[in-house]
Amino acid sequence: MARDKSPTNSPPAEHRKKSSTTTIASLGDDILLEIFLRLPSLATLVRAALTCRGWRSAVASSPAFRRRFQELHPAPLLGLFFNPPGAVQDPALPAFPSFVPTRGTDRDQAAAIRGGDFFLTSLQERHGVHNGWDIHDCRGGYVLLANGDQETMAVVNPLARRSERFFDFGHEDTLEGHRSFGMVHRACLVCSREDPTAFRVVIIAHDKSRLRATVFCSETGEWSVRPWVHIPVRPRRGRGEWWILSNNMQANGFLYWASKNRRYLVILNTTTMDFSVHELPIFLHNRHCTFVVGEMKNGETCIVYAISFTVGVLFRRTEGDGIDRWVLDRAELLETQLVRVLGEIMENYNELEVVAVRDGFAYLATSERSNDSGAPSWFLSLCLETMILEKLFQRTYDSSVHPYVMAWPASLVGNYGRFAPEDGI
Repeated sequence: MARDKSPTNSPPAEHRKKSSTTTIASLGDDILLEIFLRLPSLATLVRAALTCRGWRSAVASSPAFRRRFQELHPAPLLGLFFNPPGAVQDPALPAFPSFVPTRGTDRDQAAAIRGGDFFLTSLQERHGVHNGWDIHDCRGGYVLLANGDQETMAVVNPLARRSERFFDFGHEDTLEGHRSFGMVHRACLVCSREDPTAFRVVIIAHDKSRLRATVFCSETGEWSVRPWVHIPVRPRRGRGEWWILSNNMQANGFLYWASKNRRYLVILNTTTMDFSVHELPIFLHNRHCTFVVGEMKNGETCIVYAISFTVGVLFRRTEGDGIDRWVLDRAELLETQLVRVLGEIMENYNELEVVAVRDGFAYLATSERSNDSGAPSWFLSLCLETMILEKLFQRTYDSSVHPYVMAWPASLVGNYGRFAPEDGI
């Protein structure tokens, strides 16, 4: 007898089982985000989350997930920017910063670098501005550059392949009186932890007895010139030359500059815009010592220093007399580790220099006291939690160095613009 194919008959049991199979598209956001937490890196998460509108929305609408992912997967170092080594001999030649990637094994991270604009070609689109750019700071996925001849600054996002802002200091309505300041130092970038599209540019100036900060806010698009304030601490001796400051450093919402004599740290609280001064330990006064203020993985502010092949870490602590001081937490001779990672070429160098400290890692460079700019250096990373040293690459160390760390992208925050929900989905 032929099987009754009436639509009123139920399908076979095996067909019913297949129709109830769960697919990844049917997963709830909570389960989906738990799966995403197990991805190996931020670059892999970006690639996965942008697969479809629903997945991107799940990630972008959960600040709690963002915090958990950042705790489990620290933002990866994509590479180091190097400023041009000096004045360009031929004005027709470009004087752009160069970028050297870390050449890691993460394929998604490598793809992000290939898709970005790390040659900074977007700067060439600026009409009337000639080549000659120099990096002042590199934070939150942004690069802050200046063109000294043209009195122009720019904020660039290499991963987004675009320039965010240009500032022309020659225009009166941009930064009135900027050139009348005392000694003006390199500008700093202060980025928001919660909103990756928001940033501030901070410039400080000083004369013999006063300090002044000038701030640009990306949210308002305006500059604010702060009042002059007197130096909180005066030296006992000298005529003020001690007050010539080093390049800027940053940690936990504070900006730091070291005085020329290495005795003091000048500090700017970027929330209150108040200045203060810390006295540095005597062993940091050594002219053969290099040190940088930065952050540990847990966000705690630290100072990392190097003398010869010894690297140490200091924290701000309240001692028995109730006074806060910078206190040595650990110091380790890295000579054995250098032999492990560099082999026999270790004999070519006689010291380490600290070039940057970010997110629990110190970035170091080998060097010789002869200051032979033609001798290539090895650039290394040191995990401050484990004190394990790893080599990055070899390159001539002839200019300032700026780590570029992959920041949480603006495309994975909020559901608006072209990512706004459609048709109730």
